[in-house]
Amino acid sequence: MKKVVYFLTLGLLIGFSSCSSDDEVVSNETSASVLSNSGKTAKLAVTDPAIGTTTTLNVTSSLLTSGTTTTGGKYWQNTYVANTNLTVDIFKFSHTATSVGYNYWDGFIVSNVNDITNYGSAGSGGSNNWVAHQWGTMAGSGSGTSSTITPGTPGTTGDPYIVAYWSSYLDPQNPQGSTFSEANFSNWIKIGNTGLYQVKGLKINIHPWPYYGCKYGDGFARAFTSGDHFELLIYGVTQSGVITSPIVHSLANYTGSSLVMPTGWVNVSTSNLATLGDVKYLIFQMASTDSDPTYGINTAAYFCLDKLSVKRIN
Repeated sequence: MKKVVYFLTLGLLIGFSSCSSDDEVVSNETSASVLSNSGKTAKLAVTDPAIGTTTTLNVTSSLLTSGTTTTGGKYWQNTYVANTNLTVDIFKFSHTATSVGYNYWDGFIVSNVNDITNYGSAGSGGSNNWVAHQWGTMAGSGSGTSSTITPGTPGTTGDPYIVAYWSSYLDPQNPQGSTFSEANFSNWIKIGNTGLYQVKGLKINIHPWPYYGCKYGDGFARAFTSGDHFELLIYGVTQSGVITSPIVHSLANYTGSSLVMPTGWVNVSTSNLATLGDVKYLIFQMASTDSDPTYGINTAAYFCLDKLSVKRIN
């Protein structure tokens, strides 16, 4: 059963709600259906910096001023609001949502939740508790936190960060070489307005749900064994709109008798990032050896990112 179906079902039971606000820079594109990455006209247009300028994503606490309170912090108040995109600095993040009849979201949101509890229940065959607690990162805080944050310790919430959920039902498989369209992909980041950019840096952290799912199983995904792996695929989109070949960033890798899953923020290889070339967008997909041939990935398709850094070259 696909994760999207799982969420639509569980959303009926959880009953989260959110309300829109002008506290964040929210943009909307062309009007479309609820489960689409399209919206209406952008409220604020992103301005490209001067050629040669390097811009680094700075996720500030102001984005959560009116956030939804949960265990360990807050998450973005527009998480379940349709036709909203999160825009931070020159970066526009995809986001799809609905709260009509059920609660569902995919794409990217902001969180500062410092909760790394294992909410899975492999023995009972259910992952229901994760739906109410899908807002964390194993590092416990964004990568820019000035003081030491102990993950999972109440009252030690640090800097906010970006949480991503990838809906594999939407995306075409192996899209390299095809023409990009925002409406066809769950997780993308638009960089600037009309400029081209080189990606200079990006930090990734594993999300608690797939972390514990890979380690113990969660009733939906099985525990990893030797030979299993879980990774993030990052594509670029060129000036002509063509999707590049992906770079691969490992999130979990079971080699021999050792399951390697870093819990701190990890830099994506700068040499790998350089192979993306000059891009207008980044696209994110995921892959796992725990996948169904018909319904796709079983491992919870979440990841966290911070400190995306780009240089305008054109």
